[in-house]
Amino acid sequence: MSSIRPKSVDFKNLKLSPEEGFVLSRVDGPVSIKDLVALTGLEEGRIVEIVGKLAADGALDVEGMAAPAPLPAAPQRVGPATRARPETSEADQIPPIEEPFEEEASAEEAGDGGDSEAPAESQRLVATESSPELGSEEVAEETRNFEEQERNYRKIYETLFRPMERDARVRASHHAEGNELFALCLDPDPQVINGVLSNHRTGLEHARMIAFSHRTGAGLDILGRRTEFVNDSQVQRRLFGNPQLPDMLLKKIVNPKLLMDVYKIAINREYPERTRVKVREHLIKKFSLATSDERAALLIKTDGRCLILLVNCALDARATQILMAKTTYTVLFIQNLSRWSATPPLLLGYLLKQPVVRQNMGLRKMLLKHPNMPMELKRLF
Repeated sequence: MSSIRPKSVDFKNLKLSPEEGFVLSRVDGPVSIKDLVALTGLEEGRIVEIVGKLAADGALDVEGMAAPAPLPAAPQRVGPATRARPETSEADQIPPIEEPFEEEASAEEAGDGGDSEAPAESQRLVATESSPELGSEEVAEETRNFEEQERNYRKIYETLFRPMERDARVRASHHAEGNELFALCLDPDPQVINGVLSNHRTGLEHARMIAFSHRTGAGLDILGRRTEFVNDSQVQRRLFGNPQLPDMLLKKIVNPKLLMDVYKIAINREYPERTRVKVREHLIKKFSLATSDERAALLIKTDGRCLILLVNCALDARATQILMAKTTYTVLFIQNLSRWSATPPLLLGYLLKQPVVRQNMGLRKMLLKHPNMPMELKRLF
């Protein structure tokens, strides 16, 4: 099979299992069997069977061979508990973050020994809030795939459900199944979304589509009432990317998370600016209420990059002691602490005595210019 192409067909006349509908949704142009294996995660033998069935039903055009006869046995259908379409190979966890930063340029700044005035604190820290996460290409690919699926289900929605009155769509949402249930996930009316989420056939894949596509706060609030859906990492990521995410639902998702996880969300450029601003507010609150160990761990893990977001925050004595117990310090870590207005005097004095600072005149000047540096140390150095 050198090329598989979609054909114009009336979706209402096709009797497809969710698995067959999923494979059909991936054929948005000329593809091969190997492409479908990569796009769906199914075994090659199963893909061949499904393609043959879809070709026999007139849904696909398979180049180089006649449409095969219908298979003698109907494809195995998944039960209601596993009705969701197969997921791609992407891991469910949000990938670990590794923000790029201009370390080389920062080192030059620390070593220039100049006396120029330092810029405002919001622009002085080396790490910026726009640093992207690792895995952004994978997330972008997933988004493209999801948009392709949405286009296929939207064809069903526009043909079958758009002409209906709202009450008829609400009634249909309670008993729909298969592709029709996925199509109703695209309905803009919150009452229809409520009906979809009340349907016993609704699973995680439907919740992920609603989180990705629905654009009313009321509808997303209804989704937020289902804890088993909101706890899914992919549902959360798609909700964070939704510009209509309600504040209360955002708070419900963010509150249980660790400081580091909240920081990753706050700097993820895949999410709308409004969402990132709200998450930064939660980050500041969580940092203020966190234990000393958690505060110090966040600074150490991010090499001080997080400090640009921690406006009007401070370190207690215990967190300061933990930071002073480090055996080695990077230039970036010292730079970020020297540019943060709340760095404790005791920590500044300790950093001033470190070998890396003694060997770097630029770092020493940055620390000595800090307003919290004790006067006796300024006179001494």
